[in-house]
Formats: sequence, C-alpha cells, structure tokens
Amino acid sequence: MQLTLDENEQEIRDEVRAFLAGNRLRPEDLPHELDARVAVLRKWQRDVYDAGLVGIAWPEEYGGRGGTASQQLVANLEMARAGAPELIGVIALEVVGPSVVAHGTAEQKRTHVKRMLTGEDIWCQGFSEPEAGSDLASLKTRAEPDGDHFVINGQKTWTSWAKYADWCAVLARTDRDAPAHKGISYIIVDTHAPGVDVRPLTQITGDAEFGEIFFDNVRVPKANLLGELNGGWPLAMHTLTNERGPAVAGRQVKLRITLDRLVEEARSIQRDGRPAIDDPEVLAQLTRAHIDLEVLRYQSYRSAGAATARGAAGLESSIDKLWLVASEQRLGGTVLDVLGCHLGGQSNNAAADRVSELQNVYLYSRAASVYGGSEQIQKNIIAQRMLGLPRS
Repeated sequence: MQLTLDENEQEIRDEVRAFLAGNRLRPEDLPHELDARVAVLRKWQRDVYDAGLVGIAWPEEYGGRGGTASQQLVANLEMARAGAPELIGVIALEVVGPSVVAHGTAEQKRTHVKRMLTGEDIWCQGFSEPEAGSDLASLKTRAEPDGDHFVINGQKTWTSWAKYADWCAVLARTDRDAPAHKGISYIIVDTHAPGVDVRPLTQITGDAEFGEIFFDNVRVPKANLLGELNGGWPLAMHTLTNERGPAVAGRQVKLRITLDRLVEEARSIQRDGRPAIDDPEVLAQLTRAHIDLEVLRYQSYRSAGAATARGAAGLESSIDKLWLVASEQRLGGTVLDVLGCHLGGQSNNAAADRVSELQNVYLYSRAASVYGGSEQIQKNIIAQRMLGLPRS
C-alpha cells in the first residue's frame, strides 16, 4: 500500500529529499553517550525546523507553516524511510504540543510553541505515578491554590526525557472532593523551578532516557493552567490519543528499516556452517515479523487518513497501539532468534556495533505493551468506546 500524494504533499516530499541530500544524519553518526547524543539531536532538530519540515501543520503565527496534517505525515514518513534519527522534541511535537496548540491561551502558544518546534525547549509528560499508571485517574499529585499560583506536591515516574526537559505537562489533583476524573487539572510546569527534583532512571538499554520527578512545594503561576480548572481529564485523553496514534505511522517505517537490517544480518551470520536465514525457523520468524509490520502499515495509514479528515486523532489510535505492541515485540523476539549467541559480545568492530543496536530493539520493545497506555487499557477502550460493549 502506498499513499497517494496530492501536489502539495509531493512538494513536501521533494523538500525532504532535497534537505536530506545535503544534511544526512544517520543513527550510527550519533554519539553513544546520551548527553552528547542529546546535544547533537537538539542541533539536528533546529536544522530540520529551519528547512521548514517541523510543525508543518501548526499555525504560522506561532512558528509553524500553516499546512496540513497530511503534509507533516508525508515529511515524517520520508524522514523515517531515510533512516533519519527521531527528533529530540518528539514529546512536544507528537504528544503534548498538539494539546497546547488546540487548547492553550494565545500567551501560552506564544511562549511555548515555536520553542517546541525548534528544539530549544524539550518537554516531558508528567502523567504516570508509582500507584497511578494504567489507572491514571487515581493520581495523587496535588496542586493547591495560593493566590496567583498553584503549589504542587507529588511524584511522577517513567517520564521520558525528564533529565533534559525544560517543561513538564503535569496532571495534578485540584479538587480532592470531586470524582476521580473530575478533579484533575493540566498544568505546565517549569522543570527548573525551585522544588523540582529530577532523578534519572537507567533502562535495561543502558540509557537514562526515563526519569522520576518529585515536586516539593513547587510554585507555578495559575497562568500555566492549560484549559479549565478541573478540566484536565479530557485534555489528558487528547494528549494520549496523539501519543498512541499519529506517531505510529512513522514508527512503523523505522521498524521496517530495522527488519531489513536484521534480514541482512541473517544472511551474513553463520549457523551450523550456513547462513542463519537458511534455517526454516529463522525464515519463518522473519516472515511473521514482516506480516505484522505490513498489517501495522495499513492500519496506521488508515488511521492517519481518518485523523486528517476529522482534524484530530480518534479512538482508532488504540488499535494502532495494539498492533504496534504486537509488531514491535515480535520484531524484538525475532532479533533474539536470528542473532542468538552473537548477542552480548564485547567488541569495538562495526559488526558488533550493529548487533548491539539490534539487541536494543529487543530490550526497548519490552516497554511497548506499557508505554502510552497498557494493552489492557487499549482493549477496554476498543470494547467499550468503539464497539459499545458493556463493562463486565
């Protein structure tokens, strides 16, 4: 299945190709050390923005291009096909930013939107807590009014890019007497403010991409409230829908590139004196991974088309998320089956580096069934909100 492009979308595709012809940054060019890698990725995002390829569908008055969501999708897909690294501001661009653009005040948009696009500010998402993951409405972080400010106390965890974030989109309870979903507000918090303590969490990949954030009497201006007081739950669902849906189209392209690399490794790795790809079980695993990614591709394109026509992502994003889990974890398992005893070796040569990168695909895939809402939550959304089935 190929996307049929109109004239404007073809123009964007050609712009991306022209930009990449003179500004190629490959994943293998990135430093291994995370701090150095983030610094390079900040500059990379600025270069991509200056080329007019970030925020294509965001309003011109706030630094965007005033184009369409389909044009941005074409740009994202073309970047992914070329193997370009993911933009460091992905949380702002694909998760939190759309909610700020849709629901923020003019002042909030003037303050934040362009800096999201350029990568000058990195954002994180302060939703999950130690006892409020999938059951997000049970969160305990509090925001108490104090004159023109809120005073926030609590803890967030599994916060992507927390160590590097300048701003955090925080869900906090602002009415402890209201029903769980009704007393939550969505507040923009400066992570450099007094009382904010960010503690990195090292993942099994070895990177500290995640973090936990502690808020100890953090004073935040009430002007940083996004939307209405106690109206944070619908905004949180808007944010999560974007996290589960539009980003999947680009993600599936990157997974397909990984599969292609894995096939090449299977051709070169020897198993019992012959290429691993000649093993019927290895070939079957690669085939199943290919089928999963083809299904994900069709589903993500269908959802992207529906979102473009509607002007916003919809409930079908939960289907996207389920297929992403299946595809990513199948691919991760296939990495183990293909590479086998070649994993975990210590070497500085290029072949060992390739194996190490593929090993990280497996390690990172273990989180796929949890981040952005667990599989069980997605199945409940599909059953109850899409199919109208009763609660058991």
